[in-house]
Amino acid sequence: MKSLNLTLRQRKLLHIMQNHHTLITGQELAKQLQVSPRTIRTDVTEINRNIRPFHAEIHSVRSKGYYFTAEDSLLIQQLNQIDNAFLTKEDRVRYLTIRLCLADEPLNAYDLEDEVFVSHTTLEHDIHQLKMQYMLAEPYITLNYSKDFLSFERDEFKIRRLLLLLFHNDWNYQTRGNAYYGYNFLDQENLSYIMKSLPVHLKQYNIVLDDPTLVALNLEIAIMYHRILDGHYLPPQPEIKITDQKAFAVTEDLFLVLEEHFECSFPASERFQIYRQISSSSIVALEDLDSKNPKNFFEPDTIEIAHVYLQEIKKRFSIDFSGDDDFYITLLLFIRDLKIDDRFYNAQKNTDSIHEQLLDEVEIAYLFQDVALRYLGRYITRSELQYLACMLAGALEFLFYTHPERKIRTAVCCHLNPAAYWMLKRQVLGAFDKYLNIVALLPINAQHFYDFSSVDLVLTTVQKNIATNAACDMVRISSPLLPEDYLTLSAYITQKRTEFFYPQSSYTLYELLANAYWHEKERFDKPFDIIETLAQDFIRDGIADELQLQALLKKEALISAATRPGILFLYFPDITRETKLSVMTLEHRIKWKSHKIRTIILGSLKKADISLLFRLNHIFHSDRLCRVEEVKMLKTREELCEYFKAI
Repeated sequence: MKSLNLTLRQRKLLHIMQNHHTLITGQELAKQLQVSPRTIRTDVTEINRNIRPFHAEIHSVRSKGYYFTAEDSLLIQQLNQIDNAFLTKEDRVRYLTIRLCLADEPLNAYDLEDEVFVSHTTLEHDIHQLKMQYMLAEPYITLNYSKDFLSFERDEFKIRRLLLLLFHNDWNYQTRGNAYYGYNFLDQENLSYIMKSLPVHLKQYNIVLDDPTLVALNLEIAIMYHRILDGHYLPPQPEIKITDQKAFAVTEDLFLVLEEHFECSFPASERFQIYRQISSSSIVALEDLDSKNPKNFFEPDTIEIAHVYLQEIKKRFSIDFSGDDDFYITLLLFIRDLKIDDRFYNAQKNTDSIHEQLLDEVEIAYLFQDVALRYLGRYITRSELQYLACMLAGALEFLFYTHPERKIRTAVCCHLNPAAYWMLKRQVLGAFDKYLNIVALLPINAQHFYDFSSVDLVLTTVQKNIATNAACDMVRISSPLLPEDYLTLSAYITQKRTEFFYPQSSYTLYELLANAYWHEKERFDKPFDIIETLAQDFIRDGIADELQLQALLKKEALISAATRPGILFLYFPDITRETKLSVMTLEHRIKWKSHKIRTIILGSLKKADISLLFRLNHIFHSDRLCRVEEVKMLKTREELCEYFKAI
């Protein structure tokens, strides 16, 4: 079948549009794909040039966004997949990785240049990227490159794990298959048979798997079959005691039908691998677990890891999750899964957006790294870290539920009749009852007779200052509430939630900037060189040390703080001897991850000021307090101090 001549980014954009059934703005698309709105416009033009012959198009509605139409949406989806694409580095690296996985002999580098139509220098860059992705991260496979020949180490576990990662990444849950790539060496008919058979057997024994795990298991069985056809088997395993009879029965029944269908035999080591996956991945109903007696369900080391981590959170951030039984059980299940070496965690999409939405939670989750190294012998991955942050988000929400006295006392002031007041009250409480306590419904002229001293927030339908209380915030809303009003209130509540959990510091941002180390209008092009330059300010004065610098570099490599353009805020993960900032402005913006950065701020925090971290994080990630279009042009100490003077 003919394919579309699109880059991987353009294929991803087309996939997003096909699965988005309402208007989506260019700004939101740009954020998801980590490019500028201008690039989105250019890509849409190129995509339309490719798909119009097939009676499909991405339409643009001025000031509202884009939407997709097609006479045959399935055809466009099939055209958007491709097995061998060499338009981008990501495409080439994927192709090289699969070739190396499937090769029985070392591959000649010059032959590979011809295969992917690139120069020797470009191939060297692609190989370097391949090493960064799979030698320094899961599955930590060794790439041998000598005398112009390349090969992977012959570790069948690692090769299969790598193939699984390649096929599972960007899986399209709307249909079946990867969203952008074809099946390549996997036979689609065989995979479809496996995907139909496995759920039937799982259901028979009432075993439930989450969606990513089920997809991974289907792919793992398909990869197993094709590797065996090519003569590659898992090494024999020591005899293992079967402890999960349901998982064992599913495995036996499944392989019975697989062997009959494929007319082949699967060795015991292959069967045990699938049994192990089913047994370790089945979802446990929370109602079947007892948080009061965890020893009945979890191993002692799992309970100890959870206890140590919760104590670390309490010690560092003064947050106590001990009253949340649901979270405790979920944390124990998460830790149990982490102990399984090949447990599959699929990467979440729009990781920058997730990081921005879960700023506080990511910082708390990162505390788990030292605990993981001590008990598991490894650091957890970026995906695992983000899933832990998601769990913490739910735990922090519950803390609001258990502290109703911290609700924001709110007055609704409306210029319409009382019926409209009441409607607004119900709309606001319907969405934000956990956070807001509406203490008054008032007309706009209430400023003349109402005492606002006991009110924290005024929601008003006019652009007019209502409360005379200087400490009272004001947010303008419409009657009835519009979608943007919900977003505005949600952003306001996020900010206030930060103040609730992390009390106000004695420092103002202006004071910190005024007393910071400064490097103005510098010329750097490598992010880690910038970090090391800023860190030397602290090391020179004995505020931090080289080990703390290494911890900072390790954290930035795992989960970068660069989630938006303009200003980048970093901090030493460990407690330091003094609270201070070091600021660098660049003459020309550089690409950091996928964002253009002008100003980099590195912070050190002593124990008494640790809560300041969350306030700084929210300032530098707030569209209201740190507007990208303004801060990206600031180059001097005077300009930055003046901009943040009122915050």
